[in-house]
Amino acid sequence: MKTRGVPDFLLLLLTALLVGFGITMVLSASSIFALTSFMGKGCTYCNGDELYFVKRQALWLVVGTIGMLIAMNIPFSFYKRNFLLIALVSLFALLLVLIPGIGYYNNGARSWFRIGSYTIQPVEFAKLGLILYLAAIVTKKGEGIRRLKTGLMPPLVVTGVFFVLIMAQPDLGSAAIVLGTAVIIMISGGARIGQLFLIGFPVTSLALISYILAKEHAWERITSFLDPWQDPRGSGLQVIQSWIAIAHGGFSGTGFGKSIQKYLYLPEAHTDFIFAIITEELGFIGATLFLLVYLLFLLRGLHICLRVKDTFASLVGIGIVSMIGLQALINIGGVIGLIPLTGVTLPFISYGGSSLLVSLVSTGILLSVSREVSRQKIAEQLQKQPYSA
Repeated sequence: MKTRGVPDFLLLLLTALLVGFGITMVLSASSIFALTSFMGKGCTYCNGDELYFVKRQALWLVVGTIGMLIAMNIPFSFYKRNFLLIALVSLFALLLVLIPGIGYYNNGARSWFRIGSYTIQPVEFAKLGLILYLAAIVTKKGEGIRRLKTGLMPPLVVTGVFFVLIMAQPDLGSAAIVLGTAVIIMISGGARIGQLFLIGFPVTSLALISYILAKEHAWERITSFLDPWQDPRGSGLQVIQSWIAIAHGGFSGTGFGKSIQKYLYLPEAHTDFIFAIITEELGFIGATLFLLVYLLFLLRGLHICLRVKDTFASLVGIGIVSMIGLQALINIGGVIGLIPLTGVTLPFISYGGSSLLVSLVSTGILLSVSREVSRQKIAEQLQKQPYSA
């Protein structure tokens, strides 16, 4: 009889801390926007409800928690057997969302499926689908991944297809996360860094330059990053207001719920710029403690990946940790002005159902990897015990 391991308690605790803090900050950051944004727009079920967004986020949290528990308890062999199906379904969803009349167009991008009053962003699921596919292919190739034509090119081509479809929405931030995660998985699986750079750098550079030149708003984000003050009421507004929020927070913050910038000064305060509200209300101290919990989550996930003996499980875990870490880095980097804005959410924290759901399901898979680590440890202990009649 095969022994079932137990999930990693510390990772589970850190996840609970992050999502609990996230929904608390969504409550604070979204209340004013929820109270005012639907006034006079015929929204009978949300008009004047300051809890509108936090109620929806709580619903996604329940769904995501159920998804995490299911993913955590599914034997890891399931992901090994069905990686191709999961990847194909996520790829099909990326194709489908680009079709007018099916994909929902908003804020200059066709990135969502609309179901009633809810929207689902297929790119979030595509990230996970590609991680499972790449982990399986790289594991199967083994040392062969070091050969350019037969080893490295097939996963690179598949990654390129996902990258192009995401850029077509357009969603530069998610495309960067997908590309970065894929590179980390391939390098972890033994791919030559020189070969990746030789092929990936010119192709990616050409794609990004073409995108920036073709999309006016992309060029505006570059110029606003370089000098937001040249258009302080237009393309530079979000970054400037974010800086004001961070500066206002100071060392100890204004106190929970006492942000000034959430009073419609800072656009997207409860989604892309929620870290600015965290820093304003909790200050340098609170933001640092939050980032330490985030770092502990990533380090614990990486610790689990390095301990598991199954190569596929290890690469899947590394992909999930990389995806969450890169997305957090890109979001926070944009909020504080270190990199151009990309419009990605802060995992576990920002308002956004698809992001929260996939983050929790991905964590469930990582917890499944931790169960494999625990199973290995139990099996080793049983082998060391002397046989007793």
